[in-house]
Amino acid sequence: MAEISKLLDGFKVFKATTFEKNREIIKHLIIQEHKPSTMIISSCDIKLAPEEIFSVNPGDFFTIFNIGGLIPKYKTEGISGIISALEYGVNILEVDTIMVLSNTKNISSKMIMSDNFNNEKNNISPAMKTWLSIANEAREAVIKQMPNASKEEQEMAFEREAVIITVQNLMTYPYIKEKVEKNKLKVLGWQFDIESGDIKALNHDTAVFDTIS
Repeated sequence: MAEISKLLDGFKVFKATTFEKNREIIKHLIIQEHKPSTMIISSCDIKLAPEEIFSVNPGDFFTIFNIGGLIPKYKTEGISGIISALEYGVNILEVDTIMVLSNTKNISSKMIMSDNFNNEKNNISPAMKTWLSIANEAREAVIKQMPNASKEEQEMAFEREAVIITVQNLMTYPYIKEKVEKNKLKVLGWQFDIESGDIKALNHDTAVFDTIS
């Protein structure tokens, strides 16, 4: 359990430094009702916040965090919260970029690629299994293509496959597909390597991730 005193000490540092530094930016956001131009879809266990990775100002990102950084296909039942956030960002805030941002070494990948993932005796709840079933296609693809690979290699491959699946699922939403076709919206799939600090971008034509930094 986190120590309250440690949290309060951290808050005091934040208020005296980061908050003061960005006070005018925050004031501007309130007055001008600034709309972010980029939506980030990422796993809630990402090690570094997207704002830190890209050194952006407060309010520059509209972020959707969930287990695995996944998005279900259009008309998927029972996941209205994520779908509502997606629709809000695209249709209300009118973001011009959606970035599916994966990170290496995330806990959800280890859980999904574990041998007992589909074992009825595991500790994964039905609700969690329903959510993670979005990534079943990615899991099965990795197991089929890399049956003899180590768990670490399979997890790394799954992280990339999950990005591809999510990008593909995004394109099943009519309002996203329409905006992409009219060049009013870009959908990106990027992976941040927590160890090297590099970013790899999905090439939509080749389905290969190319290092861009």
